[in-house]
Amino acid sequence: MTFQSLLPPNANQDELALEMAMSHVSDVLFDVRDVKNPDACPHDVLPWLAWEFGVTWWDNQWTEEQKRSNIKNAAAVNKTRGTLGAVKQSLASVGYTINVIEWFKETPPADPYTFRVEVIGNSISGEILDKIYSQIIDTKNCRSWLSSIDIGPNEVTGACYVGGAVVATLKAEIGTSE
Repeated sequence: MTFQSLLPPNANQDELALEMAMSHVSDVLFDVRDVKNPDACPHDVLPWLAWEFGVTWWDNQWTEEQKRSNIKNAAAVNKTRGTLGAVKQSLASVGYTINVIEWFKETPPADPYTFRVEVIGNSISGEILDKIYSQIIDTKNCRSWLSSIDIGPNEVTGACYVGGAVVATLKAEIGTSE
C-alpha cells in the first residue's frame, strides 16, 4: 500500500515528514492509554513506567507481579518518605516483611534516634541484604540512624505434638556368694 499525503501541495518538508511519521501510529500493537496503568502496561515498558512514577529500587530479576506492585506503591512511598511507614511499605511491595524497632522501644533504651530492622525471611543473600539496606537508607528520615539489620526465620504456626516414653531399668546381679 502506497502512502498518499493529505496535505496541500504547498506543505513544507517538516510537515510532510511529520505526516509520514504519524501515519504509522496505528501500527502500535497496544493501547497507548495502558502505558500509564501499572496493571495493564506491557511488561517491556515497566522500567520506564517505574522511572516515571519515581521508583527508587528496581530489579530486573523480580517477578512481573513484584514489579507492578512496586510501581503501584511508589506514590504512597514517595508521599510518606521519611517515615517508618514508608520503609515498611517500600519493602512490603516487593515481598519483604519487616519489623522496625526504634531506640525507645528497646530494653534498655538504645542510643537516641537509632533503630534496627528485623527482616522476616529464610533465604536472604548478601546482594539482597545490600539492596534492602539501600532501600531503608533511601526511605528513612534523615535524623535517624540504622543500627542493625537482623534476619529472622519465617514464623511457623500450627499444632505441635510432643511425645515421649518412660523406661525404667533395674540392674541385678545373681551370683554365688563365698
